[in-house]
Amino acid sequence: MQQSIQDRSHDAAARPTPLRKTRHALRCAALLAGLVAAFGHAGGVQAVEGGSGVYALGYIAPQAGLMPDPGSYFSVNYYAYNGTSTANVSATRQVSIAGTHLKLQEQLTGSIKTQVDSASSLFSLTHVFTETMLGGNPGLAVLLPYAKADLDLTASGVFSLTGPSGRSHSLSLSGKDSQRDSGIGDTTLTGLLGWHDGRLHSMAMLNVYAPTGSFDKQRAVNVGRNHWAIEPMAALTWLNEATGLEVSGAAGITFNQINPATDYKSGDEFHLDLTVIQHVSEKFYLGLVAYAYQQLTGDSGSGATSAYKGRVYSLGPIIGGMIPLGQKQQLFINGRYYQESGVENRLKGNTFFLTGTVKF
Repeated sequence: MQQSIQDRSHDAAARPTPLRKTRHALRCAALLAGLVAAFGHAGGVQAVEGGSGVYALGYIAPQAGLMPDPGSYFSVNYYAYNGTSTANVSATRQVSIAGTHLKLQEQLTGSIKTQVDSASSLFSLTHVFTETMLGGNPGLAVLLPYAKADLDLTASGVFSLTGPSGRSHSLSLSGKDSQRDSGIGDTTLTGLLGWHDGRLHSMAMLNVYAPTGSFDKQRAVNVGRNHWAIEPMAALTWLNEATGLEVSGAAGITFNQINPATDYKSGDEFHLDLTVIQHVSEKFYLGLVAYAYQQLTGDSGSGATSAYKGRVYSLGPIIGGMIPLGQKQQLFINGRYYQESGVENRLKGNTFFLTGTVKF
């Protein structure tokens, strides 16, 4: 991390004295300690390790509970997220100078801005079986992402040192750190079971997240999580084919396991995806999408600095439809955008999905 420091000290003495040397050492030490503490605080307000869960919020949208016809399907999701957060830092303490009765008061005030830009290509393969089980159609899916993420931290503030005479000495400080990571992310294995009952369609899912992505605890950003997770989900779709109105929703709870490299266990997470759309024709629809997220239990383990719980809501538009590919093939495509609000202990930003699915 590069630092630019402007010393605006009011001490005009030209020759170093033991007291001046001590003050200089204290200023340098406090500056380094302050920046470390500030950056640590900025990361600490992010609930769950890494600041986001294994489930991509908003991933399930139109026809969430509608199990497709038996066969094999290939999907590509382009996922992009941009989020920021700002943490204010303020710390004051008294420091005794060894060998004297002097006490100096030091204070650090400033702010840390965190910005994350991530993009992923999510490749999934789904097979729906012709056989039935418990009155429904079973299926299996596997998802493999290729992800890249950029993390930028910017710190700015003022360090002040007050001597016994009440005279203040201050340092303006700033710092910036950037880290990047890209590669294959964690694999998701999903079991599916879907039912149809007139206009109502329902589906039960079980997601298992395997830590196949790269992870290094020395990095501030990683495309892999380095821990297993299991996630039961349920989805419903109500579709009136006569009017073209569709209401869909999917809810799940993520049970995270511990990261053995950091001894960090992210808390359990609840998420809900909602969609209301109007099918204008067989080839075109538009509507609204939303997601809600609430962390149910705090983070734990020796690597967790505090048991923070995250929360976020979002709302946005969706547009999509079907594009014929030759005489038999069809491409089902949609784009959706989410704007986040009501954020606690998470980044606040926006999410974009572009999804394409074909049956082969």
